Amino acid sequence: MEKQKVNRFLTFVAMLFFAVGLTSCEQGIVYEQMEEIDVNGWNYTDPVIFTFTAPDTVNKHNLIIDVRHTPEYGFQNLWLFIETTEPDGFTHVDSVNCPMAFPDGRWVGSGMGDLIDTHVLLNRSFHFTKEGQYKMRIKHGMRNDYLANIQNLGVMLKRIKD
Repeated sequence: MEKQKVNRFLTFVAMLFFAVGLTSCEQGIVYEQMEEIDVNGWNYTDPVIFTFTAPDTVNKHNLIIDVRHTPEYGFQNLWLFIETTEPDGFTHVDSVNCPMAFPDGRWVGSGMGDLIDTHVLLNRSFHFTKEGQYKMRIKHGMRNDYLANIQNLGVMLKRIKD
């Protein structure tokens, strides 16, 4: 029983530091877009696409993925394959494991009612190296062809202070 209390406390402290890290020194949102996912499920072959212009190449930014899901989402995590194309055409692919629930079943994100909102920090304190338009294509990498109970997927770009 005592070990459970310690684990809960450590989980709380970790989440607190994560939340403070997301919000500290931020100057504001420079891009935010949320896309709806098909109510019949998110097909692994259908990417969610975000296109934005780099705000500058001087300031640091945080890039955050926002996942909104229902309480019926059936997994503890969400794998995303993120293909980013830079203004010069260079493309790189990242695989990101997004924690959605703690081992005890509590959701990582917050929300009330029918939606839970989970923010996943993808890139912290980075500089854009090229001016111009960036394109992100995001697919899920779960084992189901159609992933149920994901309602929205979003991208948020925040400028931060040095």
